[in-house]
Amino acid sequence: MNVDRVSVLVSHTVIRSICSAILMVVCSAVSAQGFLSFERTQLAIDKLVNEYGLDKNQVEEWMARGKYHETSVSNAAAPVEQTKSYAEYRPMFLSWHVIWQGRRFASKYHDQLLHSEQQYGVPGNIVVAIIGIESRYGFTKGKHRTFDALGSLAVTEGRRADYFMREWVKFIAMLHQQGMDPLDMKGSYAGATGYSQFMPSSYEAYAVDLDQDGDIDIWNDPIDSIGSVANYLKENGWKAGQPVLSKATVAELEPGLSINTFSRDRKMPQILAAGWKIEAPFDTDWYVFPVRLETDEGPQYWLGYRNFWSISRYNRSISYAMAVYQLAEAIAESDSGEESEN
Repeated sequence: MNVDRVSVLVSHTVIRSICSAILMVVCSAVSAQGFLSFERTQLAIDKLVNEYGLDKNQVEEWMARGKYHETSVSNAAAPVEQTKSYAEYRPMFLSWHVIWQGRRFASKYHDQLLHSEQQYGVPGNIVVAIIGIESRYGFTKGKHRTFDALGSLAVTEGRRADYFMREWVKFIAMLHQQGMDPLDMKGSYAGATGYSQFMPSSYEAYAVDLDQDGDIDIWNDPIDSIGSVANYLKENGWKAGQPVLSKATVAELEPGLSINTFSRDRKMPQILAAGWKIEAPFDTDWYVFPVRLETDEGPQYWLGYRNFWSISRYNRSISYAMAVYQLAEAIAESDSGEESEN
């Protein structure tokens, strides 16, 4: 190789290194920005001042102290329940340790779970499973500052920017009203908080004071969180005494039958006509949801009912709803086999 060619290759390598360094600096600078430099932030300021009566100087101080984080935007665009197969997703939430922790939580709050079930009709093991998946029973409520997470998603132009703008405004107004500093709260990269990982609008609509202590606290009080999750499911269609899923056997998938979707466009007669054999079928005239899961042992087939759809209102994902159901079943089982990975 001649000297001139070596010089060119070295020059290109240096240039690429410089460009990469510049890009990293630019990204870091953007991530370190306060929110006052974003055009959409003014929408939040106006709403908080004009609709909620907050002091403009105080709001602008919060916006200056907040920090934009690109990771919230990138993570929200590709959540794990949509990017991983169920074979990859399931072990995250159905390890023996998560099941063991769930049984401990269910035992500790047995009376409160029973009270919640009597009031809202949602079985305690379903509630415990959701809290387990959302926050590991309160052990991992999130490490992201909620003000920054919601703000980053609210000021970034995109399909759901307006939704996150509403959540951001509600969050700031809600914490201010409760005498809390909006910059102190931590939660998920998408702005969910507490044992139940509620978004601000969910707290406003569904959070309840189950222990009747005069304070609705889903951040530090597992009892209020139990009642709030149960109320959420009840208000989103849960029917007491009805099943969640039935196992199914399918010889061959009918090409025109859509699966793994929560679209309400299929009823039991269509599923049976497509050749699905349902184990212990539930007689319903409501919509049903055919599911195919890719597992390490091959495909599994299930048929979801109204309560399966109700779980999906928490997270619009087949993998999520299946993990809740299977974790709930494992928590409800006897202690035998506890050390198994299943």
